[in-house]
Amino acid sequence: MKNRILKIVSFSVIIFILGFNLTKTKSVDSSNVVITKLSIYSTHGRAFDVKVRDDVAFVADLQTGLHIINVSDPSSPTLLTVYEMDNPHKIYLDEDIAYVTGWENGFEIINISDPENPVQISHFNGSVMNTFDIEGDCAFIDSFGLQILNISDPQNPSEIYHYYDSGNTSAVYVEENTAYLGTYIYGEFYGFTIVDVTNKTNPQKLGQYNTTDIVAGISVVGDLALVANWGVGLSIFNVSNPEDPVLLSNHFDGGASENAYFINGYAFIADYNNGLEILDINDPENPVEIGQFFDGGGAYGIAVKNNIAFVADDNQGLEILEISGLYPTNVASSYGMLPVFIVSQILILYSLIKRRQR
Repeated sequence: MKNRILKIVSFSVIIFILGFNLTKTKSVDSSNVVITKLSIYSTHGRAFDVKVRDDVAFVADLQTGLHIINVSDPSSPTLLTVYEMDNPHKIYLDEDIAYVTGWENGFEIINISDPENPVQISHFNGSVMNTFDIEGDCAFIDSFGLQILNISDPQNPSEIYHYYDSGNTSAVYVEENTAYLGTYIYGEFYGFTIVDVTNKTNPQKLGQYNTTDIVAGISVVGDLALVANWGVGLSIFNVSNPEDPVLLSNHFDGGASENAYFINGYAFIADYNNGLEILDINDPENPVEIGQFFDGGGAYGIAVKNNIAFVADDNQGLEILEISGLYPTNVASSYGMLPVFIVSQILILYSLIKRRQR
């Protein structure tokens, strides 16, 4: 009887796994992807970046400050407050802290535990601070090179080192002590540069790929790097060997790629001229555009929560879009099979045990 029970359960598990995998691997038909505008919130200036935490969106407007917006109803966003700061550029959220660069106005660390009443924790003076990333207790900031700050004490950020060896910096992404940078020397050189920052006081360049335009945004997952290469499009690199990044493909449709993000297995591009673009990168050597939305403005930054995209859309402000059809319904239904599967196995076991008791 025990062997019979084991055989039944094992067979059921195999059937479930096979069925789950078959549904999960089906690709998305681009004709099924529909992007619908839900709302627009005007920041009355130039929206440059957006991040979302829970039901709150944080929008950096170059002219009017850091807007904190309730987006629990995406079709009707409402302002919670505006945190006054000059020329906010990029945002990074970490639990109850927002880190914001302010171009000529340095680097701001803000307590956002109460989104309606954000409070400055500290301010670090700096110049031309734009893109940045945070790993551990360090902030890595694009500021005439790569400026590395110790932020272990948010009330007292301090500089550790300023790395200039690869020229000026235009984009920053840091993962596992490796910095992926957009670097340039005006009129001479534009590149995608990889730097070992294990030793924060002595970063070492590992590898570099010469690009033909300024790198505006970078995102890395595993061995793949998405590089938003402004007037050239989205470049996809294999970075398994950081000393020799290999270009796999380039997607260009005449726009201006400002930023790129890995989101749930897809590449989302903020393209200043073409708005939101979504690429299927299952085959990174042959990316396929499966969705696009543009109705004016200029996409600088994107945040995504579930099937809702939030776009920092320059003079249009915060644009909120609904994306349907991106994920096949059978993927969702395969997850839905799990409770049914578990219950069915319990019933089978119960029935067999009762028979044995008889």
